[in-house]
Amino acid sequence: MDLTLDIIEVTSCRRNLVVEVPAEQVENEITELARSYARRATVPGFRPGKVPLAVVRQRYRAELRSDATQQIVRRSWEEALKKHRLEPIDEPVLKDLSNEPGSPLRFTLSFEVLPSLEVTGYKQVTVTRTKEEVTEESVQAAIEALRERDAQFIPVEEGEIRDGHLVTMDVEGTLDEGGKSFREGNVVCIVGSPETDPAFSENLRGARQGETRSFEVAYPPDYHRKQYAGKRVRYSATIGEIKEKVLPEPEDLARELGSESLESLRTRLRDELVTKADRDAEKKARDAVLEEILQRNSVEVPQSLVEAEMREFAGRIAGNLARQGIDPGKASIDWRRLLEEERPNAEKAVRSALVLDAIARQEGIRVTDEELDAELEKIADGTRKPVAALRAQMEKDEQIQSFRDRLRRHKVLDFIYRNANINRG
Repeated sequence: MDLTLDIIEVTSCRRNLVVEVPAEQVENEITELARSYARRATVPGFRPGKVPLAVVRQRYRAELRSDATQQIVRRSWEEALKKHRLEPIDEPVLKDLSNEPGSPLRFTLSFEVLPSLEVTGYKQVTVTRTKEEVTEESVQAAIEALRERDAQFIPVEEGEIRDGHLVTMDVEGTLDEGGKSFREGNVVCIVGSPETDPAFSENLRGARQGETRSFEVAYPPDYHRKQYAGKRVRYSATIGEIKEKVLPEPEDLARELGSESLESLRTRLRDELVTKADRDAEKKARDAVLEEILQRNSVEVPQSLVEAEMREFAGRIAGNLARQGIDPGKASIDWRRLLEEERPNAEKAVRSALVLDAIARQEGIRVTDEELDAELEKIADGTRKPVAALRAQMEKDEQIQSFRDRLRRHKVLDFIYRNANINRG
């Protein structure tokens, strides 16, 4: 195809392919398409397949020019990929289209590529590794957390609702705007809990089983449940079951967890907390090493990769909601705001991946098939799936390469951490 292809470097990761096609070539393309149209076109007054080419060109001139343009754009892109050895990381965006009859066809295809990056200063990075001290207070807090985990809620037959009580109730509500009413049965809340609307806690305190409490709540304009934001709702709550939280005795808890005594449980928990503190300290030091390298190496991040990272984040949120039986589309989540708040994290994740990938190329770090299989074995053991089935599923979902990429980046982080100067704080 006779055309002009020019590559313009807009930024380190943005390229524009500027294309110009002679008007005669566009006309030739339209003529070929018109012949194809003529073979199947149905035009009153002409037998099928016998419609004159001039009639076809006149009747379908808009469609012919549009189809011809699409074909030329597609072939131009394919030719540019081969001629310039382009490696785009996203689909090209068509812009600046000039497509007037009798004039050359001009257009631009904008796309992103991975930025060229040579990382420096990634060895002998100096950071301080600090470990959180494990105190008797932290051990006691761990015991209390275990008691909370194993707490039981015992029905309260008599008495008034107080903070900490778990209350089941039937709720009726009326919105002040239009008087729309709704009813929800078996609503559960813990009075006084941070997760419970303060207005509900305030109005339920002192109530008894079977009693109905009526009250009004004015919701702020930015309330997370949009149907109530900025509105006033009149509630009528009929108290059903009231339960009181009962914590297990520490000695009983120790025996239930397989320890001979409370003191042996404390020793075990102390050892676990020390191990966790060591692990957390190393993770913070590794993150600090990478952060220092990112500071030393400025790199522009392709927005297509940032958007992909944000979509993956949204997918994880939606998956978690679905596993809880919540329809992500009906959840009271401002998805646009959530993703914009996540954008800085997504940009940093992409920047980190680009830097680690560059170091891997520079140092010749790769993941062997044996290392890949070993990691798949670990996952298979956890999911109780055969390794072959797990690999087949990941290959079907096109996840093997991304999994290998994550393993390689982890190896690179190991490499730069081993070559860092770690000061023990």
